[in-house]
Amino acid sequence: MFLRVVFVTILLGSSILVQFKYRASHDNPPLLVLYGLIASVYALTFIYVIVFKRLGPSLRFAYVQIGLDTLFVTFLIYVTGSIASVFSFLYLVVIVYASILLYKRGSLIMATLCSIQYGVMIDLEYYGILKPFYTPASMSIEGCEESYVLYKIIMTMVACFLVAFLSSWLAQQTLRTEKELQAKQKDLEQLEAINASIVHSMDSGLLTLTPTGIITSFNRAAEMITGYSREEVLESPLLSIFPDAVKRVATLDAPLKKKPYRYDVEFRKKDGTPGYLGFSMSSLKEPDGRSIGDLLIFQDLTAFKNMEEHVKRVEKLAAIGEMAAGIAHEIKNPLASMSGSAQLLKKEVNNTPVARKLMDILLRETDRLNALTNDFLLFARPSPEEIEPVELSSAIGDTLELFKKNGFCQDRITVVEDLASDVWTEMDPKHTRQILWNLFLNAAQAIDGTGTIQVSLNIVEDMVQVTVKDTGSGMSEDTISKIFNPFFTTKAHGTGLGLSIVHRLLESYDGRLDVQSQQGQGSTFKLYLKRIDPPGLLP
Repeated sequence: MFLRVVFVTILLGSSILVQFKYRASHDNPPLLVLYGLIASVYALTFIYVIVFKRLGPSLRFAYVQIGLDTLFVTFLIYVTGSIASVFSFLYLVVIVYASILLYKRGSLIMATLCSIQYGVMIDLEYYGILKPFYTPASMSIEGCEESYVLYKIIMTMVACFLVAFLSSWLAQQTLRTEKELQAKQKDLEQLEAINASIVHSMDSGLLTLTPTGIITSFNRAAEMITGYSREEVLESPLLSIFPDAVKRVATLDAPLKKKPYRYDVEFRKKDGTPGYLGFSMSSLKEPDGRSIGDLLIFQDLTAFKNMEEHVKRVEKLAAIGEMAAGIAHEIKNPLASMSGSAQLLKKEVNNTPVARKLMDILLRETDRLNALTNDFLLFARPSPEEIEPVELSSAIGDTLELFKKNGFCQDRITVVEDLASDVWTEMDPKHTRQILWNLFLNAAQAIDGTGTIQVSLNIVEDMVQVTVKDTGSGMSEDTISKIFNPFFTTKAHGTGLGLSIVHRLLESYDGRLDVQSQQGQGSTFKLYLKRIDPPGLLP
């Protein structure tokens, strides 16, 4: 419809130019008929638009429009010279766009209509039935030979059908190609969707780099591992996100860089949390082998590293414990004899002040050695005696009440509690109090002057998490690696068995203790225990 209006507008403009050039009269019959034809096309196009808006795309509507176009072309040829008209080529234009819209059948129908209309019009004029419309004598059909008229009709019909066949074939080929392209496009979109789904569903972080080290893709797992969003890192250099990884690559030999390789590096998330990443890097290549960048796949190894350290500590403490158990047992028996003998001697020897003072010192130190031996035995052989369900929020609350009244904590330490209720585990209640007391006491000893201890209780998956966070002086990495060793302490007074006992007790209950600390920023101890359902709850 749009192109029809464009053509008629051009025809109108050219007619006006011709009229002005040859100063034709306004009431010239050919011009009046031509203007009437143009006005009719404008009016019909307006009607077409209204019908189209109401009915929408319709095959019948297309046939009606194109069929009427053949009549308009025939009438235009008739008023512009009939057999001598220069507008006979418009039949071919109508057939071409009929093939585009109606394909082979429609184009053949329109070619037939054009051939019949042209042949009938020329024959009627030739035999005098239809009078020529203001045709000059030099262009009149009456002066043409019969063979020429027949030749003109046949050539026009042959041209119409040839164009119909050719244009419909091209239209069908175009349609077939378009369908194939749409199918390929759909397959490509599905493939891209599957590829994107695989990349974003991976548990491992994945990113791609340009040859200059600029990040071009960053999957969802990478966002979770690093704490950076995809928008923050795209088009950024790798050095800004993984400086240690870039330094590690820079130190590798050139032959190794050309092959897939993996390595571990320390890493800090966006929020500053330290951790470990395991990297695997390989080159992205075109089918011809040309490198177009690099592919990095990485995993968060923090939990694995922590577990590895935990296993090392367990193995080390187990070896020490086996040896210590025997030594402590051998020490405990002589201590009991010495303590009993000292008490008897205190009653029998001369009751002088010096003797009493010496006996008191002997008994006190004997008791201290006995307590140390008991702690050492607890560290060496932490066998549970009475395992029963323990409600941790109550156990933590009771232990904190005693801890707050302790002279070491009173008026100096502020305790902040955030305890989830109805959280249960299974262990010896005495061991529960021992573990909690040692953790609270260690946090208080780490604080010089006044400070705060935050105690929280949460459920993490199928485990219970108790967090004790202090505002103390913190620890170096070297100190963290030694704090679970027996007799290691940074305090002026202390045996260095507190955290060792906690670790050994947790080990006996398949628990775990993780430590995070930085010098000057305090320490955080996270205690993990097996979670059980509340007693009496039906399965």
